[in-house]
Amino acid sequence: MWYNVFVNETALRPGSAAIRYATPSMSREVAQADVAVVLGMALLYLVLEFFQVPKRWSFLAAGLALAGYLAYYIVRRPHSSRDLGFRRDNIAAGLLPVGVCTLLGAAGFIGVAVAKGHSILQPDILTLLALYPVWAITQQFAFQGLLHRGLTVLIRSPSLQVLITAAAFASVHPGNPTLFALTFLAGIMWSLLYRRWPNLWLLAASHTVLAALVYPLVLGDAPLSRI
Repeated sequence: MWYNVFVNETALRPGSAAIRYATPSMSREVAQADVAVVLGMALLYLVLEFFQVPKRWSFLAAGLALAGYLAYYIVRRPHSSRDLGFRRDNIAAGLLPVGVCTLLGAAGFIGVAVAKGHSILQPDILTLLALYPVWAITQQFAFQGLLHRGLTVLIRSPSLQVLITAAAFASVHPGNPTLFALTFLAGIMWSLLYRRWPNLWLLAASHTVLAALVYPLVLGDAPLSRI
């Protein structure tokens, strides 16, 4: 498939990020735990959404579950921070591709807003840019650093690894078909970028910019008002 070609080409380069990521050094047991934690958190969030629990409690429940896993991570050290993507050595290499993808997405959102006659100068954008990075890095850590890496050990097909990661990410954005579709596409984009340039800081920056634009400009939504 198209994705296998991408991985195989990049994997031919000695020392490339694709080689390091394609064969993560973790046991199947650790991979299963990572995948189970993230999918369990996603399921818990969906259950709370189904019962219309206020967002603040949904976020708190997910945050507590993730904090529990982080405590396990600190004690047992199943991964290094660098392996997860908390690194600086590939920022320069990944900045251009991540930046280009982000700019294309941002241009699309602005274009939609202009076509609808909406103002693109909205104060919510600056507020989201300031407050969203913490939530963005949390989501990228969960879905890319844990789920996606775990799937590379448990599932042989790279295409399925990417699609499952994107679907799981989109599943925690229910209720709005447009948001679901956009997050699914964004999940595919970030997964592909992560496989070649595994850097969570870059993905979180991209996530922050696109979220700050899509909510007020495309969806007409103010997510912070529900917290």
